[in-house]
Amino acid sequence: MSAFAKFEASGPGAEAWLNSILTNRVPKSLGRVTLTYLLTKRGGVRAEFTLTRLGRERFYLVSAGAWETHDFDVLETLLPPDMSVRLDKVTTQRGVLVLAGPRSRDVLAKVANIDVSNEAFPWLTARRLSIRAAGLLAMRVNFVGELGYELHHPIETQNSIFDALMAAGAPFGIKPFGIRAMDSLRLEKSYKLVGRELSIEYAALESDLERFVDFDKGPFLGRDALVAWRGKGFENKLVTLEVQGVTDADARGSEPVTKNGAMIGRTTSGGYGWRTGKSLALAMVKPEFAAPGTEVEVRVLGQELRAVVIADSPYDPANKTLRG
Repeated sequence: MSAFAKFEASGPGAEAWLNSILTNRVPKSLGRVTLTYLLTKRGGVRAEFTLTRLGRERFYLVSAGAWETHDFDVLETLLPPDMSVRLDKVTTQRGVLVLAGPRSRDVLAKVANIDVSNEAFPWLTARRLSIRAAGLLAMRVNFVGELGYELHHPIETQNSIFDALMAAGAPFGIKPFGIRAMDSLRLEKSYKLVGRELSIEYAALESDLERFVDFDKGPFLGRDALVAWRGKGFENKLVTLEVQGVTDADARGSEPVTKNGAMIGRTTSGGYGWRTGKSLALAMVKPEFAAPGTEVEVRVLGQELRAVVIADSPYDPANKTLRG
């Protein structure tokens, strides 16, 4: 899967610059990966990035492929005027294959030239390795909520790497998967998408991003406005819903959410969770209706369906598969 936007920030001012514009603290250790956000001046969410430290003055940012032009333009606009940071777009130079699932480590171990055990290659880290003659950057992150890896490689080596992985995974029943499957899997983890659950119209904390916003690291773009917004109180809260009584159509996003006939919010995404066997939706609702166990209604294709607010990440809430 190569549907990612990819940028490199480098130079003596790169670390300070990234800390000044992004919500999470820049990784200190080489090869460490973090999830972070770029806010608007008023505290809404403009972009999401995985951020990896590649060197003392070199960083790798990955975001959604559909937002490449937007994200690059915003980052370029924010560059410091002293020329201490260089920003390069490397999207077309690098492909990405996502290897995920309970046997993904077994597959990678058969083709990689390094130790890929959990001790040597833990969650939220990146390692340089080779598959056949192809050198690549493997990142232990993914958007499907399973043990897995993103393999960032020179685009001209993609076919060779893909063939090696498929051959190594054949004894385990490896299969390609696409965006629709990924969307179903991410819903079961309550993972968020820019333009859906994450938006300039919602405060970052309304979108349940508290653990990715480090208010103690110093000033960053949108910080003070977000603090002020929190002080005034939020009008929305992101929740996960289990939609009941579904017969032929799941929620897809933008369906009305009501309580006793009164509008209290809207869905942002929806679909069927094959691991949990549940019809799921993510929704923005008024905070007083956000507690787990709250019963609401979701209107799907004109039909009012009962839905219940459930705890986030109905699949593997402790992230045991990701960390294992």
